[in-house]
Amino acid sequence: MSHKFFLILTVIIRIFKEYRLRSALSILGVAFGTFALITMVSVSDSLKEKSRLEIEKLGKNLVVVKSGKVRVFRRRSRSITTAKTLKISDATAIKQQIDHVVKVLPSFHISYPVRRKGTTIFSTIIGVGREYPEVRNIKVKEGRFYSETEEKTGDKVIVLGYKIAKDFFGSEDPVGKTILIFRVPCKVIGVMEEKGSDVSGEDQDILIYTPLKTAMRRLANVDYINTIYVQVDKKENIPFVKKKIKELLRKRHHIKKGEKDDFTVLSPDDYLRMETEALHIFSILGGVSATISFIIGGIGILSIMILIVNERMEEIGIRRAVGAKKSDILFQFILESAFISVSGGLSGVFLGSVLSVSIFTIFSLPHTLSFQWILFSFGLSVLTGILAGVYPAIRASNIKPVEALRRA
Repeated sequence: MSHKFFLILTVIIRIFKEYRLRSALSILGVAFGTFALITMVSVSDSLKEKSRLEIEKLGKNLVVVKSGKVRVFRRRSRSITTAKTLKISDATAIKQQIDHVVKVLPSFHISYPVRRKGTTIFSTIIGVGREYPEVRNIKVKEGRFYSETEEKTGDKVIVLGYKIAKDFFGSEDPVGKTILIFRVPCKVIGVMEEKGSDVSGEDQDILIYTPLKTAMRRLANVDYINTIYVQVDKKENIPFVKKKIKELLRKRHHIKKGEKDDFTVLSPDDYLRMETEALHIFSILGGVSATISFIIGGIGILSIMILIVNERMEEIGIRRAVGAKKSDILFQFILESAFISVSGGLSGVFLGSVLSVSIFTIFSLPHTLSFQWILFSFGLSVLTGILAGVYPAIRASNIKPVEALRRA
């Protein structure tokens, strides 16, 4: 067996030398198919994993209700129209009247200058309930979040985002210190852990949190809110809850049929819709390019094997004349075509893996290189070579010794 394999290997090396260009093109076709498939799947899986992680930053099974008309463009929500019709009572009604709702947090966002010792930074202040960290899946790094008592009385206490705490205090402990929000002195009681931007594009580390009553009464003096965070029990129930929230708020805001909503209901899927569509197109194009490459590689192997059969008539005739079986000839030519595809497959696996890891590193994406997909891609390349070699192998095995020797 080892002698036969060595003989076949010697023949294949000779073929590579005689048909350098055709062999190289055949290998490249299979290699590119394997390379494209591995890279496409790896990058696609990595982007999906990144999206999943960013959805977790927004909060588990969270629906966000915003006042006015809001459009999502490149993940960022932008207000098209504003409204002052969203009330705390709307949040209470959502909690009481809609099934599958676990928690509801009314919130008021406002941008104000924040000052301390000559340093002024414009920041977004979020007035919200004490359950906000749990709903938004964030944690306090230093100090604490405000208590139920502070929330009810509207105490002038704040919790800083990670970056804004660094900007104001550097390495100094900010807990217990005072900063001015507009003209109101507020006591720092905590600092949130570093979180980064969520799926909506909002940087969580530059926000300042305070009780809802504090933001509405002491800072802005308003009776309306501009955001409601609604946590749903299961992901599958989010579409149902979104629909019911729209129906409820239209009724409560006395919006007639045909009139536009004065609010917007968003879920993580709304922020990711454009990206999901782009990923879908990317996957389709990657699959098509990989398929075309495998077909081209298969055709290349098929053509070169047919040429090899035609030029090795004498060899085939002599082998058949001295007792070689049809199965021996069949096995030899299939093995030769498989060897070409294995060379292409290994090259494609190496290049695809290297490029995928490089993309993960350069763009700070999750590493999701799948060993199963590598095996599948390599197996597909080998299968391409075997299938492409079947016809030439059958043709070679059916050559009669007398006819082959006569033609030679």
